Amino acid sequence: MKKISLFLMIIVLLVSFSANVLAQKGTIAIAGWGQNNPFFVLLHDTAKKVFEEAGYEVIISDGETKIDKQSADMDNFIAMGVKGMLLTPVDSFALASAVTRVKDAGIPVVTGDMTVYNAPLNATVESDNFYAGYVVGDWMVKYYQRLEQSTDQKRSFKVVCGLFSQANSCRDRQEGFEKAISEGPAGLIEIVAKQEQKSVAVDEGYQFAQNIMTAYEDLDALFFGCNDNYALGALKAVQEAGKEDQVVVTGVDGQVEAVNAINAGTAFKCTGAQHPQVIGYVAALRLLDLLEGKEVPTYTKIICTPIHLPFQPFSLDPAEMVEAGKAISRTVDVKFPITEPVK
Repeated sequence: MKKISLFLMIIVLLVSFSANVLAQKGTIAIAGWGQNNPFFVLLHDTAKKVFEEAGYEVIISDGETKIDKQSADMDNFIAMGVKGMLLTPVDSFALASAVTRVKDAGIPVVTGDMTVYNAPLNATVESDNFYAGYVVGDWMVKYYQRLEQSTDQKRSFKVVCGLFSQANSCRDRQEGFEKAISEGPAGLIEIVAKQEQKSVAVDEGYQFAQNIMTAYEDLDALFFGCNDNYALGALKAVQEAGKEDQVVVTGVDGQVEAVNAINAGTAFKCTGAQHPQVIGYVAALRLLDLLEGKEVPTYTKIICTPIHLPFQPFSLDPAEMVEAGKAISRTVDVKFPITEPVK
């Protein structure tokens, strides 16, 4: 009996010692883009779980999609003495100084979802955004080819694109979309306008689509490389205008609401699905490796897939994808700071 008690005491001491060791690892900060977008909530929460399982405390800030707010959050994390930082930037250009301050404080920083130019990052993990836009453009080419073959509608089919150029990810998606259109039959699809968006919110997408449908009465399609939120706002405007059989809506992200709209047979027809849980998972692994003194790939592109009818499942386990070698489309060796998009 005494031997069993002694054994149990040793186990308790070992568990207590292990817990203390883990607690001593410190805090990792997630300087978030915003917590009002399900894409980033999933990315942040997935990374948080990985960090916590590795024995770190985790703090997530809400950047509220504002440059000044996120920059201040990063400065607060520096003052707290965090061990590492995962940043989902609200802007690819304006946060270079903030990133430099983080690095000057000796804190490794990895960005998720997009990069920051002119900044001494350790690594970036983002969707293969060019391909995310490309798969939507490729779908649109095939869609209008079938429409020509099965109806009396003829080319050119007119498309308006909503831009959000302050994000390198959105510019890459637009380039991929245009590349796919250019590879389709000549004259099939005409991009009649490309207009900058004020934000990536549902309400802004609604107003944008209302204005565009007034300016282009013969509009056939909308493409939003920024995100599905904007496209969902546009869908509402299309439905209210009674043009659901006339104007096709497409986006990028693969959000649940967008997939539900696609599956319901609405005017929302296709999205280039990112996998935020995979971005968060891989970015967290990169930061943990850095904290252990390991070298990591500097620029990692995560695979994207198209979602359209017939319904395609999109809920994926990031650990399984990584272990199966299906998460990363490619890695690129870059030397930070960088000044141009990584293709």
